[in-house]
This record gives sequence, C-alpha cells and structure tokens, in this order.
Amino acid sequence: MNITTLISITVVLGGISILYNTKYILTILLALELILLNLTAFNVYLSVEHSNLNLSNYHIYLTLSAIEASIGISLIALLSRNFSSTSIDSLNTLKN
Repeated sequence: MNITTLISITVVLGGISILYNTKYILTILLALELILLNLTAFNVYLSVEHSNLNLSNYHIYLTLSAIEASIGISLIALLSRNFSSTSIDSLNTLKN
C-alpha cells in the first residue's frame, strides 16, 4: 500500500466522520485534527520524496492545527461551564 493512498483514505474517513458525527463538538474537532495531521504528513512526505527539505508549509499546517485546537478547547470549556453539556445544540443559545 502506498503512503499516498493511506493518507487519502484517512482524510476521507475524517471527512465522513465530520458528516455523520455532528452531535458533539469534540468528535468534530478530533476529525479535523485527523485531517490536518494527514495533510501535514503528506506535506512532509512530498518534501522528502522530491528532495526538497524546505518545510515552510509544514509550519503553516502546524499553526493552523494549534489555533483550531485552542478555539475548540475554549468552546468546549464555555459550553460545559454554561450548559453542562458539550452538544452542538447548545451553540444555538450562544448567538446573543
């Protein structure tokens, strides 16, 4: 099995997980982390494969995943503090 097919399969599985598990924020965040991790691994693989060790794009993906994780943790903390639940249905009441 080629590494690109493995990365493609896991990205598709992450997308399917986002589509079907939309009740809780944590499952969506974990699926997004899986997709970002696979994109980072694919970027590193392409850099090594083409003997181009300029990993500047790697830092962009790493920064995006850190930002996404911090926003997700703050949303989960806000929901659990105010509503004692982390379901997405609670987000509709936060629009004010």
